[in-house]
Amino acid sequence: MMTSFPATATTTATTTTTIQEPTILAHFTTLHHGNKYKMQQLGGLAMVTEGDDYGMESSTSSTDGMDIPTKNEDSPEESDEQDFVEEEGPDVKYGLGDWIEMHGNYVLRPPLVDQEPRALIHFLGGAIVGAAPDISYRYVLERLAEKGFLIVATPYTLSFDYIATCDDIIGRFERIAPTLARQFGPVPVVGVGHSCGALLQLLITTLFPDTPRAANALLSYNNKSVKEAIPLFDEVITPIFVQLGTNQSNPINDFLGGSSDGSILPPNSLDLINIGIKLSRNAVKGDLPSDELLSQIAKRTTPKPLASILPQDVVVPSFVRESFQNIINPLKESKANAGIIPLLDQSLDVLEQIPFLIEEVANGARDFNPPPQSVQAAARRRYRARRTLVVQYDNDPLDESEQVETLLREAETVMRNKRPMVDFDVKRIVLKGGHATPCLAPPLDLASRAEDILGEETAKGRLLYAGADETVDEIVKWLVEGNL
Repeated sequence: MMTSFPATATTTATTTTTIQEPTILAHFTTLHHGNKYKMQQLGGLAMVTEGDDYGMESSTSSTDGMDIPTKNEDSPEESDEQDFVEEEGPDVKYGLGDWIEMHGNYVLRPPLVDQEPRALIHFLGGAIVGAAPDISYRYVLERLAEKGFLIVATPYTLSFDYIATCDDIIGRFERIAPTLARQFGPVPVVGVGHSCGALLQLLITTLFPDTPRAANALLSYNNKSVKEAIPLFDEVITPIFVQLGTNQSNPINDFLGGSSDGSILPPNSLDLINIGIKLSRNAVKGDLPSDELLSQIAKRTTPKPLASILPQDVVVPSFVRESFQNIINPLKESKANAGIIPLLDQSLDVLEQIPFLIEEVANGARDFNPPPQSVQAAARRRYRARRTLVVQYDNDPLDESEQVETLLREAETVMRNKRPMVDFDVKRIVLKGGHATPCLAPPLDLASRAEDILGEETAKGRLLYAGADETVDEIVKWLVEGNL
C-alpha cells in the first residue's frame, strides 16, 4: 500500500494533456495563481467555466513518473515546511480533543506525528448539524483520522442558496490550503458528505472545476425540494417565519426602543434571538458583554417612557471587568480543559442558523437554488470525480441514493464521450441504519473505554454506533481499493 500520494500521470496517444490526481497542492497552486471563478448561465443555472473537465490538467511537467504542477514565476516562494499545529493567530485555536480550528475549518491529523496522511478527507455534514461537524460526526471523523487520513471538516450555515454555501465552503477550505500544502505536499483530496453535505459535494464537483476531487463518498444523499424535505412548509413554516421576520408577531414592538423620534428602532423578533445568542456566547466563554453590545441592548430595549430617564450608554468600569475575570478565570480554565467551552460554543453555532433561515424565508425564499431538476441536469453534464461511493441506509425515508447512482452513471456516459481513456467508477452500497446513523456515536475515546469494559460488540449495540462503525470500515475499504 502506498504511504505517500504524488499525482500519477496517465497520457493518451492522441494528446499531450495529462490526467493528474486532484491534490491539496492543486488548491495551493490555484490560490497562488489568483484564479477567479467565472460564472455563466446554463439552463437557468449558474455554472463555473474556468478550469478543465474531469481533473484534466495541462500545466504539468513530469519527473520520474510523477506529475508536478508547473510553478508560476509570479507566485511567491513557499516558506519552510511547518506543522500547522504550531501556527499561531486569532484564526487558529484548539477545539475538542485533538481538533484544531483553522480559518473556519476543523482540522484533525492522523494520531502519529510522523505519519504521512494517506489522503485528505474534506468533510461536509448534514443540514443544521453541519455547522458543528467535529461534534456531530466526531466518532466517524476521528476513526477515519485513526486510519491515517487527514481530516478537514468545514462547517457551513444552512441556506436556501446552495451556490453561495458552496462558495463559502470553498473559500474557507482554500484559506488553509497553503498551510496544508506546505506541510503535507500533494495529498489527494477526497470529498465526503452526509445528507445535505453529500449534495454540496456533488455541486462542488460539478460546478467548481478549480476545486478538484480525487473521489467522493456520498452518504444518505438527497436532493429534495423544500416542500418534499419539510412537511407543511407552505402551510405552517412559511407564515410563522414571515411573521417573525417582519416583526408581525412581536407584541412589544411599539413599547420598546429608546428613541421616540424613530431614529433608534425597537428590536424585532430576529434581533431578540440574535441578542440572546450573543449574550449566551459571552456566558459560555466566561466574558462580560462588551460595552458596545450592552449599549446597543439598552438603547433598543429600554421602554420609551423611560428613555429620557435611564442611561443608555453602558460603560462597565475596567476594575469591574478585571475583578470579574480574576474570579471567573479558574472556572474558564477547568471548562476549557474538560472540552465544555468549544462544545457549548459550537452548539450556539447550530442555533445561530435559525434566525438566518427565518430571514431568508421572510425575504421570499421558497425553494433551494439551484432546484433539484437543475442540479440533476448540471451533474449529468459536468460531474467530474472519477470515483464515487454512494452509501445508502436501509431504513432512510429521505434517501435518494438510487437516483444519484443513476444520475452519475449517465454522467459517466457523457464523460466517456469526451474522455474515452479516463476511468470512471460509481459504486453504491446499502448498510443497516437510518438517516442519522453517521451522527449516532459517542466520542472515540468514550467508545474505546466502553469497549474495554463491555466488549466491542456489546458496546456498539448499547451505545448505538455499530452503523457508524460499519460506515467508516466501508469508506476505508473503498479508499484502499482505489489506492488512497
